[in-house]
Amino acid sequence: METVTYQKGTWKAETHAEELAGGKYQGVVLLFHEGEASGEQILRRTIDASDSVGGALAEARGLAIRLLDEL
Repeated sequence: METVTYQKGTWKAETHAEELAGGKYQGVVLLFHEGEASGEQILRRTIDASDSVGGALAEARGLAIRLLDEL
């Protein structure tokens, strides 16, 4: 599946789509701080499930941008 990475400063956000039971998809965002020895990662999921991978990725992209804007 397609992965898109967004960056703000030293923070990066990777977007993914995860298949759920029943044929739905959910957007997932993995946030991590580049260059940190701790390797801290934060996983966030979109609220809504989508009927398609593309829809889930669009939701994940929106979430990634909002999360990076809050940093």
